[in-house]
Amino acid sequence: MENNLQYFSMSPDSLRNPFHPPDQRTGTPFELTGRFLDSATTQALTEALGEEESSRSEPQQDLPPADISMSGKEQREVEDETIWSRQRYIEWAESFGEDESWVNNMFKFQPDGTTIVEGELILEDKEIRQLPIGLTEVKGSLSVSGNSSLRFNGYPKKVEGYFDCSYNDLLSLQRMPEKVGGGINLEYNKISSLDGIPDKVMGDLYLSNNQLENLDGISKEISGRLELDDNNQLTSLEALRGIKIGEDLSLKYIPATEIPAGIEIGGDIYIREYQTDLIADAKRKGYRVEIV
Repeated sequence: MENNLQYFSMSPDSLRNPFHPPDQRTGTPFELTGRFLDSATTQALTEALGEEESSRSEPQQDLPPADISMSGKEQREVEDETIWSRQRYIEWAESFGEDESWVNNMFKFQPDGTTIVEGELILEDKEIRQLPIGLTEVKGSLSVSGNSSLRFNGYPKKVEGYFDCSYNDLLSLQRMPEKVGGGINLEYNKISSLDGIPDKVMGDLYLSNNQLENLDGISKEISGRLELDDNNQLTSLEALRGIKIGEDLSLKYIPATEIPAGIEIGGDIYIREYQTDLIADAKRKGYRVEIV
C-alpha cells in the first residue's frame, strides 16, 4: 500500500506554543550552561561544543575622555606617542617660521631619539598645537603662552625653570609637565579641573581667570604665592585645607563665602572689600587679611 504520508520540512517555530512566550534566555553555550550546571560539567560540555571560555565578550576598557574642543585629527596627533624624528622637528619648526638651523641649535638629540633643551624655550604666540614628542626636559624656563590650540601631550616631562602656559584655551591639565622647578602660570585659560597639576610647586602658582568651581587636586605645597582671582564659579575653597602656601593667597572676585581652617599661609589673604562674608570668615579663623 502506497504510503500517503507527505514529508515536509518544519521550522524551529512550528512546535512553539502560541500561548507561551518564547524563552528570552540567549547567549553562548558557555554562558547558558554556566547558569545551571556545575563548573566541571560546564567545561566538558563547552569543549564538546568547540567553544572556549575566551569567546565570551571582554569587558570594555575605561578610556580617558576625548577633548571635545579638538578635532579628531588634532586628538590623534596629541595622543600619538611615536617619538619625533629630526625631520618632524624641522617641519614643526617651519610651521612657525623657524628652520633646521634653529632645531639643531635648540634641541640636543640623544642616542635613543629623545631631546633635551639646554636653556630656555620660548614659543609664545606661535599657533602651535603641541610640543615635540620625545622632548624630555627643558633645563631653563618654558613659555608657550598665547597658543590657543595648544594641548598637553605628556612632553616635556620636566621643566627646571618657570613654566608659562597662560592665555591659551586649555580645558585640561592632564599630561602637563610632571615636574616644574619654578613657578607655574596658568592664567586666562578655560580650566575647570586641577587634575594633573604637580603636587609641589617651587614658586608662584597663578590660576586666575579660569572656570574652576572647586580646587580638588590642587598642589599640596606652593612655595610662593597662590592666585585664584576672577574664577567667577569658584564657590568652594575646601580643598585648601591642610596645604602649605609660602607667601600670599589672593581670593579677589570669587563667589566663595567661606575659607577652611588649617591652611598654612606665609603671607596675607587678599580679598576685595565687597566680599564681606569671606572677609569675616577669614578673620574669624585667624588669618591675616588685606582688604583691597
